[in-house]
Amino acid sequence: MRRFLPFGVLALAMLGLTVVPAASAAPKPKKVNVKLFEYDIRRSPAFVAEGKVTFKVKNIGTAKHEFVVVRLESPGATLPTKADGSVDEDAIDESNQVGELEDINKKQEKSLTKKLDAGEYEIFCNIVEEVDGTTVSHHARGMHASLSAG
Repeated sequence: MRRFLPFGVLALAMLGLTVVPAASAAPKPKKVNVKLFEYDIRRSPAFVAEGKVTFKVKNIGTAKHEFVVVRLESPGATLPTKADGSVDEDAIDESNQVGELEDINKKQEKSLTKKLDAGEYEIFCNIVEEVDGTTVSHHARGMHASLSAG
């Protein structure tokens, strides 16, 4: 049986170009590697294309941490905080609360896949604990970083 190709496909083939059906070209989630430790967050990359993003979060510290993703209202905006320096998550509009991983123990790795729209985000640990009688907010100690999607 002889098959005929539409003229456009034949012309592209003569130019050495391949035609890939749209269904097989579904985008794969982008990946952000995140490392948590006392009291810092490192993420790579700092910019991702909008769409599905997978955060691979590993606790390389010695304390338990968490990982929170929040969309900022505008570039350069700051998150609302409580008196202890932690983020007041209840004061953040629900539409900007992207996702969270709790109870990430030392040497543990967890993943979170979410859809990110174009914009600015903050990732952070919001644990508050007592250390030698002192209240310690991981966020206030510097455990946060920015992330851009676009």
